[in-house]
Amino acid sequence: MGSTVGSLSTYTMEEVEVEIAKLTPHLPMAVLMNGGIIKVEGANGFFNPNSLLDPSWLKGKMTVQEYQQAIDYINKCAAHTHVGLTKMFNSSERVMRLNLKAQAGMKAVEEINQQHKDVRFTYQLTAQNIQMDISWELEPAQRVIQQGTRPVARSTLTILYIAVN
Repeated sequence: MGSTVGSLSTYTMEEVEVEIAKLTPHLPMAVLMNGGIIKVEGANGFFNPNSLLDPSWLKGKMTVQEYQQAIDYINKCAAHTHVGLTKMFNSSERVMRLNLKAQAGMKAVEEINQQHKDVRFTYQLTAQNIQMDISWELEPAQRVIQQGTRPVARSTLTILYIAVN
C-alpha cells in the first residue's frame, strides 16, 4: 500500500530536479554539423548540459559555462512543469505532459536567444520515438531482479540546434 500511495503523490521541485540530474548525463553528446551548426539530441525535452565536445564550436561567442547554464535552464524549465502533477498517470496524459515540457523549453530558448545575440538556439520537438536504456536508474536490488535484461523506456526525440554567428 505504501508504494501505491507514493505513486499517487505529486512531484515536488526537489524530486524533479533530482530526476533530471540523474537522467541528463546519460543523454547524447552534441555533434557539429555542416555549416557549423551544433546539434544536441535529447529525450522528452531534456538535454545533456555536458554534451559539448569541443569549446571551439562556440567560436568565442558563448563560454562553455554559459552553454551548460543555458542547457540546464532549458532542463529546469521543462522539469518544473511537472511540479504538482501526479507521478503515475494514464498514457492519455503523456502527450499533454510532453507538450507542457516543449512549451517551457521553447520559452526558455527564446529567453536564451535574447540574452545571447550571437548564438541562436532552435528547439525542435519531433514525432520520433526513441528507446533509452534506463538500467542506470535502478536500485541495486532491482538490477539483480533484471538479471541481465536491459530495462528500456520510450521517449520522444527532442533536438536543439545551435547556430553561432
